[in-house]
Amino acid sequence: MSTDSWAPEGLPIDGALRATAEGWSFPARSPSTGELLWDVPDAGLVDVRAAAEAAWTAHRATTWSTDTGLRIDTLGRFKDALLAAADDLAELVATETGVPVSLRAAHVDAPIAELPTRPTRRKEGVTVVVTPATSPLAVALEEVARVLVAGGTIVLKPAPEAAGAALELGRIASQHLPRGVFNVVSTRDVDVAIALTRDRRVDQVSFTGSAHAGERVKVAASQAGKHVRLDVGGPLTIRAADDADLTAVVSAAAVTVAANAGQACRLPASVLVPQHRYMEALAAAIDAMEEVAVGDPTDPATLCGPLRSGVARDRVRRYVELARSEGGDIALGGTTLDRNGWWFAPTVVGGLDRQSRLVREEVLGPLLMVVPDARRGSSARA
Repeated sequence: MSTDSWAPEGLPIDGALRATAEGWSFPARSPSTGELLWDVPDAGLVDVRAAAEAAWTAHRATTWSTDTGLRIDTLGRFKDALLAAADDLAELVATETGVPVSLRAAHVDAPIAELPTRPTRRKEGVTVVVTPATSPLAVALEEVARVLVAGGTIVLKPAPEAAGAALELGRIASQHLPRGVFNVVSTRDVDVAIALTRDRRVDQVSFTGSAHAGERVKVAASQAGKHVRLDVGGPLTIRAADDADLTAVVSAAAVTVAANAGQACRLPASVLVPQHRYMEALAAAIDAMEEVAVGDPTDPATLCGPLRSGVARDRVRRYVELARSEGGDIALGGTTLDRNGWWFAPTVVGGLDRQSRLVREEVLGPLLMVVPDARRGSSARA
């Protein structure tokens, strides 16, 4: 498969690829160039209800939930098909969301390899899985596998920016899993997505994403009597001790934050360092960030690609402006890159305190905060 010619063929619902009932679609644009990639099916209420009905029927009216042998056999064939398609999936994710192919081991290969093919005593029902645009395949595969191996059925609702990868995942699933077991609906309409989580045929909702969106999903689904699983991530602060190897600690954090332009949960975006070693730590952070390879996400040499969307890029810009307003020092970067697409320079911010919003909130960008701290302590995560 070449992404130059790839385009979604429809919504994978009930074992077939379907056009949306209303004929709606939305454009997917390259985060690297801003150019049109393809049109994505934009599901409406009719489509999500059809997907919920297909998942309900597969769970209640077939042997999927009770026939362990059937599940293990078909999940094994599904896993084999994904392993065969791994190169194409890594290229698709890089093209669509900017995840560099150099990171495919964590974002594509390992999630596929870890798909379970052994039975479990757990039981799952009809599950809506809502996934983010950050590491879309890894998050989707983890939750999909958890549900399917336990006899549950799926309606996957990906983030609009990462819909293509989810639709391709659903297309492959439709060739190896029984009809209705794995369905995918892509939509830009938040109300349509919320309606899906409240559908009477749905037993539980699994959400991975931002805390604000997660709270809305939790309230809506809980009010409809659904079991809700939330993973809303959050920032991570590393505290370096007085005698720590600051170059090693700070450099490791910088590389981790710069990888995939900082678009992942629980990254060590802030390093708390002893006050008297602050300038040493800041210099180490600048040196490490200056060495980060920024470029085409399909180039194996690239570590830091573009942000996944214009909205994501502007979110990072707002955080940089917030840092300035809080008295922070933009020691490196702090600007968009002069190229088409949604790029932001690897950035080092100093001079903030522990109460800064940049330290307490998830920035989701290639920003590393070096925070001076007068206290002493052992090397540990705060």
